[in-house]
Amino acid sequence: MEVLLRGGPGDGQVVSRGREAVVWQACLYEITAEFARRGGRDLQVYRHRPDCCEPYGRGAEDRCE
Repeated sequence: MEVLLRGGPGDGQVVSRGREAVVWQACLYEITAEFARRGGRDLQVYRHRPDCCEPYGRGAEDRCE
């Protein structure tokens, strides 16, 4: 199953589903209750968590990965 990423550098990307979260290019996206229509299908939305993104100088050291 695929999901839609919202916010952050991966905004608009469609990726394979994770359980509670998805990591896309070192950024964390967390599951939401939202769904969005894309390409004729309803995809669950995963929202960007900006405090867990390597470009912000964060990552494994603060348990974001």
